Amino acid sequence: MSLKHTSFKKLRKDKRKWKIGSWKEFDEREDTFLKERIRNKEPTIPGKVRISGGKAKNIMIEIPKTTRPLTDRMKVRIFDILRNDIVKKNILDLYAGTGSFALEALSRGAKSAVLVDAAKNAYHILQSNVLITGFLSETEVIKSKVDEYLLKAIKKERKFDIIFMDPPYKLFNTKKVFKMQNTINLASQLLPVEEKKFKGVVIIKHPRRYPLDRLKLETLQIFETYEFGLNSITIFIVKINKKD
Repeated sequence: MSLKHTSFKKLRKDKRKWKIGSWKEFDEREDTFLKERIRNKEPTIPGKVRISGGKAKNIMIEIPKTTRPLTDRMKVRIFDILRNDIVKKNILDLYAGTGSFALEALSRGAKSAVLVDAAKNAYHILQSNVLITGFLSETEVIKSKVDEYLLKAIKKERKFDIIFMDPPYKLFNTKKVFKMQNTINLASQLLPVEEKKFKGVVIIKHPRRYPLDRLKLETLQIFETYEFGLNSITIFIVKINKKD
């Protein structure tokens, strides 16, 4: 995405000078940007965001232009829910942007992470963020469209315990929900559903009003949705099999 409205070019330039001091300030700015996007469809949040917990706690990582990273409040809620389930798990971070989720997971004890993003700028920033946080040996950064990567991963029979998705807003088209539906169904094929104790989860950041209930998901069901201003985080789990 790129800013097409000249009135916001100056705004973007000014925001490069901002220093984010707390999650509350970051949330306020993100909500402002999202409101701007609703009016102009092209928000951006330049700057840096921190790793909030674990061995890389407080390390600042870079945010690519036009990326809306997870806030501290979102990460705290997600990882409070996952708790010990994150330890020694394999992570897939789709539309990775900053790589905030995957790097946070590694910081808190995850075993490995694959970060996927198609944008050239994001790819280079992901590589830099991985290096800064010290997780080079545990990560794989891939420049690819998400659906193309998922098809290749399915063919190779790769498996991930936790899959995080933060798609760009343009993909949350309420008139073409089948697009997001197909992507989620593809991702679900990479979960270790045969495991008895932990069958894997898919976590999605999305606009609060996006109609998730209209999606026809093959193996997943909604566990819980948490609202954060104009955004929501929804956790999907594998549908319960009575034989389990």
